[in-house]
Amino acid sequence: ALGEIDMEPMTDAFLTASVLAAVAPGNGGVSRIRGIANQHVKECDRIEAMCTELARFGVTAVNHADGIDVHARPFNELTSATPSVHCYDDHRVAMSFSVLACLAPGGAELRERRCVGKTWPQWWDVLARDLGAPIAGADPKEEHVEAEAAKVSSPSVVVVGMRGAGKSSLSKAAASALGLAYVDMDEYLEQQVGQTIPEIIASEGGWPAFRAHESRLLAQVLTKDFATGAIIACGGGVVEAPENCALLQRHMSSNGAVICITPNMDQVAEFLSQDKTRPAYAAGDARDVYERRKPLYSKVSNYEMLVDKRLPGAWPRIEQEFVRLVALASGRDCNRVDLAHSSYFVSLTAKDVGEYLENDRLAAVTAGAHAVELRADLLAAIDEDDVLAKLQWQFATLRHATPLPVVFTVRTAAQGGAFHGSDAQRMAILHAAIRWGAEYVDVEVDTHAAALYAARRNSIIIASHHDPTGRQLRWSQCEFTTEILHRARACGDIVKLISFANQWSDNLDCLEFVKRHHSLETPLIALNMGYEGQMSRVLCPVLTPVTHPLLAAKAAPGQISVQQINVARATAGLLPARKMALCGTPIQHSPSPAMHNAAFSALGLPHVYGRLETAEANGLAELFADPEFGGASITIPLKQSVIPLLTQLTPAARRIGAVNTVIPATLGGKSALLGDNTDYLGIVGCLRRSQAVAFSKATALVVGAGGTT
Repeated sequence: ALGEIDMEPMTDAFLTASVLAAVAPGNGGVSRIRGIANQHVKECDRIEAMCTELARFGVTAVNHADGIDVHARPFNELTSATPSVHCYDDHRVAMSFSVLACLAPGGAELRERRCVGKTWPQWWDVLARDLGAPIAGADPKEEHVEAEAAKVSSPSVVVVGMRGAGKSSLSKAAASALGLAYVDMDEYLEQQVGQTIPEIIASEGGWPAFRAHESRLLAQVLTKDFATGAIIACGGGVVEAPENCALLQRHMSSNGAVICITPNMDQVAEFLSQDKTRPAYAAGDARDVYERRKPLYSKVSNYEMLVDKRLPGAWPRIEQEFVRLVALASGRDCNRVDLAHSSYFVSLTAKDVGEYLENDRLAAVTAGAHAVELRADLLAAIDEDDVLAKLQWQFATLRHATPLPVVFTVRTAAQGGAFHGSDAQRMAILHAAIRWGAEYVDVEVDTHAAALYAARRNSIIIASHHDPTGRQLRWSQCEFTTEILHRARACGDIVKLISFANQWSDNLDCLEFVKRHHSLETPLIALNMGYEGQMSRVLCPVLTPVTHPLLAAKAAPGQISVQQINVARATAGLLPARKMALCGTPIQHSPSPAMHNAAFSALGLPHVYGRLETAEANGLAELFADPEFGGASITIPLKQSVIPLLTQLTPAARRIGAVNTVIPATLGGKSALLGDNTDYLGIVGCLRRSQAVAFSKATALVVGAGGTT
């Protein structure tokens, strides 16, 4: 055995260490790996994944908050069967278990083999050619089955809140959009008991009898009938019974999501005045009931959504945002930025998010950005009474106005921000941001950061430190910077270190620091503030904070726009110009070139989009072979005849039988042409914008001559 190992300096390597420990039975046979708490939230919960998949080989592993214990077995005593390993779409899981499979008597079947593509696409070739591992292909259809099974197996999502707040309507929309079963607890209770709720309450048992039925059936639903793969809408008074509260808290402790709907009580009262299907509240007391239940709703939930028809987009947008929150809370879609490529988030600086809603200003401000930062410390609401409620309104307003993931930040005055409140106030706001479903939450590296990291659920924590002077956080041979980096790694998924450039060469020092410490597994945002530090923003590898000319102020000195960064990167040879074209006929009057080139110019991109008029697919060969080829839009009459020229089709293009987009790609380490079809996305997008999300069972008529969509 390996004994006890502190792997905090290289947490991502614990997967390889775990499979080695699995077949190292000496010295007591137990290897204890510690210092890897951040591995609970990577591409998956890697510690839980290792425990689950090692068990398929007959190896026992124990999951800990900051590590894993592996009880080894001699390799010839591993299971003689051929275990099927679920790789969780995680390249490190796949690579680690491929090594163990080489030793296992029955080998192993590894699912999601393509997940290694983002870091080492040639891995399987290297394993077979250089290491001599016997490898054979498997049916890719099985991967889809495994992924679907994993989706269904996640704990069900529970929705609580006042009657009339929209729980049932929203839950139905989310169930339809995400492929979940829908359970209305009131309807389920009536079916199981054989009486309507008014009949139960009017009977001799009254309300106590109803609550007893409710508790019994809630336990049945959460632990048996609909424990996984469902969204469960509870009655408004579910929190009135202590037994129900205990059940919901137990569900949360088992990684289940409970979403509380926070309503506009004026809108709820208006609805209840017309609803005759449930027992009425006593005259005028709906608000009193809500105020009494509010702390109970908070106690039994770990997510919260504001539902108010005054928000932008009204009810259709509310449905879409609820679907997004359910997807995040259940881990189905966490709306994260792809950190394998350069990315940016735009920092909003207005005192009220509502300022960005006029004339679709927010869309212009966020053009080219991959996320949007809500600087809560700059909002007027931060200094007002009832600060959490007012910040929640600001957060919800932003949510309704953009589909981009939100980076939620409260920057203290000491680190260049505007927040002067207490640490307790700041942490309460950040915990609330996780509860509201912020995809990214920025926390300054201090004694409170670890508690936020432990409570992050499916949010990503950016552990940050800002030195507005540039005198303390230095990039070269600085003990303080090394210490902050290690502390940030322990309490964040992404580290953000910001200094100030006192001379231009500080940018080169920053670049060398990034080269040493940034990777896909250990992401690092590192740059210098100030005019002389602008080049470090150009060279920052991921999630670079940016501004926009339409913003009244910059969030930090030296902040530049996406356009400026792209121009600088192109000038420095970091962003090669690509040739793109619309291909087909007749296309001489198409506005596509003008539209694309205007977009490239607005974003500072060096690419050029032209026309290639041809009726023959062979006429595209020269364009496709050009080393500068960046992609093509395919229109009639080539949408089907172009297919033989392509290396591979996406599932959408394969199913539709036509291609409207050609993308240069690298597949299996070789240059390739990928055919896609995005027409259906335009159709679906229009339907979602006009009819919200719950249209999957509707019938639509698509008119055309064929071979186009």
